[in-house]
Amino acid sequence: MDDDTATLTTSSHPVTFRGRGLGLRSSERLTLLVCPLCSQRNGERMAAFGTCVWCGYEPSRRDEEPVAGEPSSSRKASNFNK
Repeated sequence: MDDDTATLTTSSHPVTFRGRGLGLRSSERLTLLVCPLCSQRNGERMAAFGTCVWCGYEPSRRDEEPVAGEPSSSRKASNFNK
């Protein structure tokens, strides 16, 4: 069975989309955890696609902002998977 947490690596850093939603950005991909448009949480498998399973929102990289108060390397992605 595939390990869904493989996409949530320690090299990922948390991002929002103009202050809404929550994602994890790594050098290879975006994992969309909470949609900034409909505020729904994606399941682990669907989050890895980087698109909201509920409303189809596809985040734009230009809308990404680092999570306020979080140094990009100090927080591990595994903290978001609880």
